[in-house]
Amino acid sequence: MPMLVIARYHCEVAGKATESLDYQVRYFDSDSLDEVTARLRVEQPCTYVNDCQETVSWIFDSIVATEPDPQFADGKELIGFITGRPREID
Repeated sequence: MPMLVIARYHCEVAGKATESLDYQVRYFDSDSLDEVTARLRVEQPCTYVNDCQETVSWIFDSIVATEPDPQFADGKELIGFITGRPREID
């Protein structure tokens, strides 16, 4: 039975943690949360060099939500975001 998870990653720049977080919605062909968590923990972090020549890494933290056996029906909301009104940039 498949599973959707929302996984949280944190950002490190030059080995120092930043305030940036990345939430990813991921699909797995597994019904075991333990298996999915183990798979995420062994993935290599997404790493690149920024324009200041510093190494940037996105490192898995945790699974924050799960949806076992998701039903993909026509027009059904899969992912939604609620935010405040955008501020204008001067």
